[in-house]
Amino acid sequence: MRPAQARFVIGCRMRELREAAGVPLSRAATLSGWDKGHLSRVERGHTKPSRELIEWYDGSFGAGQALVNQLMELDAAVRAGRDTSQRDLRRAVVPTSLGGSVPTDHHPEDRAELVGETVPDGTRVSREQSFEKSWEIRNSGERPWRDRWLTRQGAAGTPGWLRSPVRERVPDAEPGDVVTVTMALQAPSQVGASTAYFKITDDAGRLYYPGLESPPVYCTIFTVYEL
Repeated sequence: MRPAQARFVIGCRMRELREAAGVPLSRAATLSGWDKGHLSRVERGHTKPSRELIEWYDGSFGAGQALVNQLMELDAAVRAGRDTSQRDLRRAVVPTSLGGSVPTDHHPEDRAELVGETVPDGTRVSREQSFEKSWEIRNSGERPWRDRWLTRQGAAGTPGWLRSPVRERVPDAEPGDVVTVTMALQAPSQVGASTAYFKITDDAGRLYYPGLESPPVYCTIFTVYEL
């Protein structure tokens, strides 16, 4: 994941949280002490929020540690993306023949669109409970999909985070087809909100849609002691 993508995702989640609480941006600026223009740039993904601002949104809009957890996941995904790029450089990969930092069949007319999902955001799940989430994804471009994966962004096994496999196979699809990808997940032992992010990659983990036009799919739950 690229830094710009991470800023866009966390900014959208901050805006959604504020709007769900019914707080106008100007009121949030007054209450928080941050400039309204700065908050606007953060929520639009133009500026990375500070940890203090993230914590203020969490505390003021009743999200527990949801945004803090998401910021940690996104930062880890950005670091993982940098590591992948550095490995490609060390291997002296020739982009025209092996794909470089993008898949070998990367094409600008390739598109993916999320059209449905199970386990709505904020679903309450007991500690360490196992469950499944499915995403319905449409091949909305002009290229067929072959040998693709829905790959976790960030560290899948970090204690306290929503646990998942590293990746799950995406069924092959022709343009216009809708495929379903189901992931086995497990809630953390800690009570609170947690999120896992996934993006479509090749078998080497290289992103098909690295830009802002294709945000990752995700699962956000709220872990409780017991239902």
